[in-house]
Amino acid sequence: MTKISLPPIVPSETAVRAFLKSAFEEYRWFVPVRSLDDQINPQRIDYGSLVANFLEFRSLMVLAKTDRDFFLFSARKADGPPHVGKLTWNAALSRAKNAKWRDAHVQQVTALMKLFNSPLAISATAEDERRKCTQFIPSPDGIGQRWTWTVRDPSEGLAGVFWRNFYGPPFLQMFGDRLNAVPESQRRTVADGIVLVEPYALPTDAMTPAAEAAEQQLREVLGPECFYDHATRTRPRRVPDLPHPEALSS
Repeated sequence: MTKISLPPIVPSETAVRAFLKSAFEEYRWFVPVRSLDDQINPQRIDYGSLVANFLEFRSLMVLAKTDRDFFLFSARKADGPPHVGKLTWNAALSRAKNAKWRDAHVQQVTALMKLFNSPLAISATAEDERRKCTQFIPSPDGIGQRWTWTVRDPSEGLAGVFWRNFYGPPFLQMFGDRLNAVPESQRRTVADGIVLVEPYALPTDAMTPAAEAAEQQLREVLGPECFYDHATRTRPRRVPDLPHPEALSS
């Protein structure tokens, strides 16, 4: 699973169309067959209809024949929190075993971050993402538990360290020189203003003792105050300086 955070504006029609054409024609993520209840002809994809649906509802989900491959593209709602927009792409874990796929993944995520001016992208197994980004807490009435986010969006800081962590300019500024202390074997600049931090080779390495140790070391190097503390269930004390919608629309 890969999640690319979006800035607090609705992407332009040009950017949405460019993403869709890249996903299906250049990247070939999967063969699209349906968008929620609507069927898609993969031989003649109606990009105009898909773009119009996204711009009308600020959300678009496209799936392959099975539910294993899909993407969910959602922008912030007019009356909602500003930084919750994201592009979530799900692919079979087995693909990550292929070195060419892993190389292409870096290039594609980087290109999409540039296209949408994204501040952050992460990639991990669905299980690892879920255990770091969500949690159950006691219900206010004292009966049972309720589900909640650990960190709702990048404006609240970072939920943790994942297999691949693509940090854009706001996070590079937040980390400062501490990012240079990350070993070069785990850090590389993938584009102007985007640094990839990768603590282990494969997403399936997550949740192993070695991976947990590598993640903990990175949190200490980058600053534990930048990350959600799962032991004490406290949010990050240091967060990036993200733009407000008014600043982007002016």
